[in-house]
Amino acid sequence: MHISIKAQKYQLTPLTEALLEEKLAAPLRLLGEDSERALLEIEIENAPPEGRSSEPCRLVARLIVNGDVFRAEAVKPTPESAADKVRSELEAEIRHSRGRAHKLWKRGRAAVKDMLRFGR
Repeated sequence: MHISIKAQKYQLTPLTEALLEEKLAAPLRLLGEDSERALLEIEIENAPPEGRSSEPCRLVARLIVNGDVFRAEAVKPTPESAADKVRSELEAEIRHSRGRAHKLWKRGRAAVKDMLRFGR
């Protein structure tokens, strides 16, 4: 697993960097063996104010695994809360993708079985 963090218009501290790596590496456990070949790109920046906070934080994460790209984005007042939201979005996308692939395999197996029964 390779993690790259890029900060734009944001002063990235080692504490924030460690926190982001810890929180956003959690969805990789859902990938199983594919997590070794995964690339996680994290971008953090100060977003323009949206009325609630004077300095909201914008966090974008892209997870690339075997040609599949999972993307999540959050704008929150702190990097910690943005990382939590991005983590939950990434986990949901991975689970959704994994379920879709399983359904396609299941339908494919049923189609092959029907083809094999044709001669009876």
